[in-house]
Amino acid sequence: MADVTIEAVSAVVGQIYEAAYDQERWLDAVNGLLDLFGGSRSCIVRVSPETLDAVASDPDPELVSQEGVEAMLRDPLAAASAALPVGTVHRWPLMSDETAFRRRELWQDWMRPRDMYHGLACNLLASNGAHWLLDIHRGARQDAFGAHDIDLLQRIVPHVIRAGQIGRRLENMSALASAFSHLPFGVFLVSGHQHIAQMNEAAEAILARPDGPLGLRDGTIVAASVRDTQELQRLVVDACSLRDGVMPGVGGTMLVPSDQKRSDLTRLVLSVAPFVDARAYGLASERCAVIMVTEVARNIPAGFETHLRGLFGLTPAEARLATTLASGRSLSEAAAASSITVKTSRTYLERIFAKTRTRQQSELVALLKSTEPLSGRR
Repeated sequence: MADVTIEAVSAVVGQIYEAAYDQERWLDAVNGLLDLFGGSRSCIVRVSPETLDAVASDPDPELVSQEGVEAMLRDPLAAASAALPVGTVHRWPLMSDETAFRRRELWQDWMRPRDMYHGLACNLLASNGAHWLLDIHRGARQDAFGAHDIDLLQRIVPHVIRAGQIGRRLENMSALASAFSHLPFGVFLVSGHQHIAQMNEAAEAILARPDGPLGLRDGTIVAASVRDTQELQRLVVDACSLRDGVMPGVGGTMLVPSDQKRSDLTRLVLSVAPFVDARAYGLASERCAVIMVTEVARNIPAGFETHLRGLFGLTPAEARLATTLASGRSLSEAAAASSITVKTSRTYLERIFAKTRTRQQSELVALLKSTEPLSGRR
């Protein structure tokens, strides 16, 4: 291989870290490694007991087909590659196995026709029975990889591994943010002054209600009453405070509006808790609190019967009776609503007790209300 310049290596490392922040850029990084090492093919491949997926410089659907995967997994090379230590570069085929390898199906039918004569390989990750392998090949008319090639790739591999770690972390954060945005209850991330840093769609809907007990003023959350606003501020300050310079406060829970006479307003339960320290330039700048908001349900939500049937294995008739009881009606009222006799309703109730492991009606109602789906509180 011709002398490699520092600029060329730096460019490839730059491509690798660009891929950490944009998964679609891994193909650029794979192609950059191909050019740097003067190879014929290069790829990052995920090998599991059932599948083989690859980001490859030369995409080959046949090679990753079921037939190709089975041929790969039948060959001892699969087990040997899986056993390679993560982060250590190896030349393949191994000299001790090269003659035997050239006689086997994998080489004769799959690798030789694709001019995959010489290779460098390194495991990047092993997880849940699968392993991720960086593979660079040269053809029959090219020189085999030498010690200087192994040394260069060994210097680059830690960057590939680190970029993979960054990428996985960002993917997890993205998935978490997506789940956060679609939660069926309101979530606010606020500073110690109740200034909103982030909120999900449900939280936006709560603030947009013209008759709601919460509102927005100059970017901060306020309640309909001064007293409730002050209490919310106290909980947020507590959640954002330090205990002995280290431990965060605990926050708390409140009901708004707290004034029982304000029956015209929707009632909300606010749970305030410490969240994270916001950071700037790697240094803590301000502690944040999370406010989770659920609506006090006045009515049983649609689909509650189906919910109970799946949760406790109730029959349709039992679920109908349980739903009516959960709405606050007496057993006789529930029987009338279901067009059954009180005697029959008692029989159903005994069956419901057995399936829910409760002993009395008040305990049953408390249990049923506690299992109410969050989506019903929107």
